[in-house]
Amino acid sequence: MSNSIDFCWKKHKLLPLVAAISVSLSGVANAKLLTEKIVVTAQKRVQNLQEVGVSVTAFNDEQLKALGWDNSMDVAAQTPGLVATSNTGDTSNIALFSIRGVNQGDFAEGQEAPIAIYNDEVYLSSPGASGAPSFDLARIEVLRGPQGTLYGRNATGGLVHFISNKPTEYFESSIGLTVAEYGQFGVTGFVSGALSDNVQGRLAIYDNKDDGYVSNAIGPDYRSDDTTSVRAMLNVDISDETSLLMIGRMTDIDTRGGVYHNRATKSTADGPVFCQSGDTDCGAGIRYDANGDLEEFQGFFDGDKSALTSGSLFDPRNGQLDDGIGGVHDGAFDFDGGVDRESSSLTAILNTKLSNGIHLTSVTDFTTSDKEYREEDDSSALNLVTYVSTADVDQLSQELRIDGDADKLRWTGGVYFLNIKNKFSGAFQFPSDGYLPKYLADSETDTVSIFGQVDIDLSEDLLLTAGLRWTEDDKELSYQLTGEGAVFADGSDFLYTGDVYDFNRTDSEFSGKLQLDWQANDDQLFYIGYNRGTKGGGFNTPSDGASLASEVGFEPEVLTSYEIGSKTSFADGNGRFNTSVFYYDYDNYQGFFFSGTTSLLINSEASFMGGEAELTYATDNDWDFLFGLSVLDTEVNGASNDGANVIKDQKALLAPEITANVLIRKEWELDGARIAAQLSTNYIGKEYFNLINSEATEAGNYALTNFRLSYFSGETWEASVFVNNVFDKEAVTFGYDISDFGNYSIYVVNPPRWAGVNFKYNWF
Repeated sequence: MSNSIDFCWKKHKLLPLVAAISVSLSGVANAKLLTEKIVVTAQKRVQNLQEVGVSVTAFNDEQLKALGWDNSMDVAAQTPGLVATSNTGDTSNIALFSIRGVNQGDFAEGQEAPIAIYNDEVYLSSPGASGAPSFDLARIEVLRGPQGTLYGRNATGGLVHFISNKPTEYFESSIGLTVAEYGQFGVTGFVSGALSDNVQGRLAIYDNKDDGYVSNAIGPDYRSDDTTSVRAMLNVDISDETSLLMIGRMTDIDTRGGVYHNRATKSTADGPVFCQSGDTDCGAGIRYDANGDLEEFQGFFDGDKSALTSGSLFDPRNGQLDDGIGGVHDGAFDFDGGVDRESSSLTAILNTKLSNGIHLTSVTDFTTSDKEYREEDDSSALNLVTYVSTADVDQLSQELRIDGDADKLRWTGGVYFLNIKNKFSGAFQFPSDGYLPKYLADSETDTVSIFGQVDIDLSEDLLLTAGLRWTEDDKELSYQLTGEGAVFADGSDFLYTGDVYDFNRTDSEFSGKLQLDWQANDDQLFYIGYNRGTKGGGFNTPSDGASLASEVGFEPEVLTSYEIGSKTSFADGNGRFNTSVFYYDYDNYQGFFFSGTTSLLINSEASFMGGEAELTYATDNDWDFLFGLSVLDTEVNGASNDGANVIKDQKALLAPEITANVLIRKEWELDGARIAAQLSTNYIGKEYFNLINSEATEAGNYALTNFRLSYFSGETWEASVFVNNVFDKEAVTFGYDISDFGNYSIYVVNPPRWAGVNFKYNWF
């Protein structure tokens, strides 16, 4: 009997995948929530999570509701080995996902990350598309390690798959309201049901607004959000054997952000370090507090704007609030920073059952995204340094997949095509100097791949998996550095139009997998595997053009992975304990290097090793426990193409040696209703934000704790009180060392404590 994903509808039946996954009733608290059976499609077919020989963490719809997640990056909080952050603090700009230390910190719009992000089987190429609201989801799957055979596109380090709830034949709907601190007001909801005998539809919405949590002394507050997202689905039963699922998405994001906090730094033989009290080589005008110590963060304003001059550009202390007023969530910002992004997509998924148990799947998608990002880089009340970028991305993808089984054999094969057209620009602006340098870039990527994977039952207990994928990338880039401004003494305008540089490259690579699974008994699975993952080469687009000749191209990277893992169920299914250990050997590792105002990807040699452990357990008296741990050791060695930047024995960025997560949940019955209390913590160890490890590119360890108390009145309505970041922990989540540019480094700080209430009502 086939285990493939069969999307075909039958009369008076749900989609089999939906029926298999959405087994719990909406609006009802579930005892043993964390240990209920989870069905995943990590191998492109429906399987029990505990029977899949892949290091995967998955959350179903009821777990996602209980956790209260509403952003794509939230999944990292309870996933060992996954770190998610934003390089600018604006999740709607560029979200960075790092799995086992594999990631890409480059904020250039033309780059693709080695962690693939999927929405309903569709790969998202744009780095800006990964930071998005998550709502009305059936499941989130996080797959660790190379997934090149079945998923292919840039899944060198793994992938995160967001899977939406599908249309139902029965009527159901829900609406949720959120009111919280910082003026937050949010609405989520959906309606689903049959439109005719053979057509079903589903409409889901997400709308959130808040005033922002960074207080601005001279204008509107920052880190605000105004996001609206709509997803519409229509499923048509063409026949008993064929169905067509169409998905339309539209998202409109308008935020105020793009602000940093600065800290004074100076260059040393060991790299940039923070300035200390008594230092005399940290630049003119460095300010100290009453005790003679440097303030750690700046970006404040004392009310006397005349004290700030254009010469303050290289003075990271100017603009400090008097008497130490304020903190890391306060500032004085004169520039209208933030993100404006509009995106939309149309997806068509055709499934048909052919003869002899063979299934054909076609996934067609067109996605478009337009974005403008504005950044305040001087963190002061003067318009000294700003950065503005734009991106216009069109993506067309097509996958044809066929799968089947025969006795002891299950197989999947297919072809994949992807076209990406990307027009983007960026400019560091220096209004006080009258010159505005800007780069313009136009890129196009065409990708074709052929893939196949086979599972062979060697015996009742042994399973052999073998897979192969061939990919060819054809990339073109046109790059131009321009400038404009009033730089002459008489104030006349100046316009500079630089040469247009054209580049192209073609790379052919193959990915492969060979793995052996041993089902020791009904409750224990062991696996050992070899994986080869690849990520195509590409082009850098330096913002200053200075290193264009020597650094424009970087080679494809190859990751060879060796992994051993186990999955164990115990206590009659009330407990699960999953482990994995791995070793990664890189060839031409694409490492992120940032210097001055320019970001580059440079090829290096690297090796990673580590492991994860996950424990879930539910007691008979309605306690749920989830524990996760990840350990990691990374080493990167190499040099830039021109030999100017040497990297030796450095740690990879966003690769903390330890991450840990804990979730404890207790439920009580109360007169036919239920109450649930939930406490969760996520710990991130020390990490770096650049391949040049230094004090200025390092973030210390931190732990963030969330609390949620919910009341469930049967199936109809529920209410929750939540507090995120209970202990109001201040942590640096990303940063850039710009000591070579301005004697300081810039950092992103996490949101403060945030409390609110949520109300939800369900109709059936």
